[in-house]
Amino acid sequence: MAEKLTLASMCAGGVQERIDRALAKISDNILDLNTDAKKKRTLDIKIVLTPSEDDREDVAVEVQTSVKLAPEMGLKTQLFINKDFRSGVTTLTEHAKGAIKGQLTLDECGMCMDPEKDSTPTAEELGCDPETVEVLEEKSEPPKESTKVISMRDAVNS
Repeated sequence: MAEKLTLASMCAGGVQERIDRALAKISDNILDLNTDAKKKRTLDIKIVLTPSEDDREDVAVEVQTSVKLAPEMGLKTQLFINKDFRSGVTTLTEHAKGAIKGQLTLDECGMCMDPEKDSTPTAEELGCDPETVEVLEEKSEPPKESTKVISMRDAVNS
């Protein structure tokens, strides 16, 4: 007597092999943290049986499997747009987790916290006497371009 047909034995075990591979893909997709855990995944198994026109005892079988997985979720972030008005260069920076919008690090402000990169100006560079730290008299150089500080309150009220 002939052995009873099962999915596991059909196509010399090929149908079961395809189902196992499809289930492995679905399992990987479920475990992927980049996908929505609540989305449904689908495994479709299509078995088409076509009897012979001449002999109804002879049947051609075609098996197809397909899976529908959850797509990867979109990524979101926050960007900070900054324009250097001196150079005209606009830059985009991503907000660091826990950072405050517009907050700068000490290094970005020109204050280096690395002791090996000591950028502290010397007394001479500041125009001071190195021993007494007194401000030296202005040298008779042509006046540098002056920077005038304007009080916005005074400008608005005048």
